[in-house]
Amino acid sequence: MWNRKAFFSGIASAAITVFVSYAALLNFPQPLFAYSIKAHHLVLHSDRPFSEIAAGHVLQIAATKLAKSPLYSADEDHHVFVCNAHWRQMLFFKKDYGVGGVSPNPISPHVFLRDANIEENKLISPMGTPIMGDRTLDYFIAHEVTHQLTGRALGPVRSLFVPQYAREGYADYVGKGNAFDYEQARRDFLAGRPEMDYQKTGLYLRFNLLVAYLLDHRGWSVDKLLKKAPPQQEVEAAVGAEHGSGGS
Repeated sequence: MWNRKAFFSGIASAAITVFVSYAALLNFPQPLFAYSIKAHHLVLHSDRPFSEIAAGHVLQIAATKLAKSPLYSADEDHHVFVCNAHWRQMLFFKKDYGVGGVSPNPISPHVFLRDANIEENKLISPMGTPIMGDRTLDYFIAHEVTHQLTGRALGPVRSLFVPQYAREGYADYVGKGNAFDYEQARRDFLAGRPEMDYQKTGLYLRFNLLVAYLLDHRGWSVDKLLKKAPPQQEVEAAVGAEHGSGGS
């Protein structure tokens, strides 16, 4: 005779087992990545060989950017895993397959990136070509590690209430570093250029602009940004009304 309670209990038990097993994989993926190097409290892992000199240079740039964030501590290591094989990307990225990187906080403290040319400091796009411009490999490392730092600082519950522009904008603010041109971004924003539209491009330029305005032009702290970020439309209106480069 069919036992409904036992059936659903078995389903629940299997689901829990799968979740726990996958969480363990996200926390201890090292066996799937044979090559690694540690520099400046960043540990880069890869499933393919790479130049340690080039990797050390990339990590130095990323660490310099991260060190400017008050959320960053040089007393602990941050692990970044480059998934060159597409099956590894499918395994670690799951529903986010195709993006540049993921940081599965709070389940795991690690960062996972898609395939990369470490020697050229480039991430490889889904089309198989290097991602050009200021979104370098060190940018993706700093961006995703910042997501982990933000999640840890706020906790899993409060993190849910951070507006997307503040969450992604701050990660971009750290990842871009000095490569971000505020005045140019503001001109592009006011002109309504398509690259400022996240929905069309998937780029965070608009969010970066809003975060840079609050931090650099309004003097907000990072803590205030993440905990008390106003609605996006309100910040956009303030950026549009700003006079010159001195802020409002």
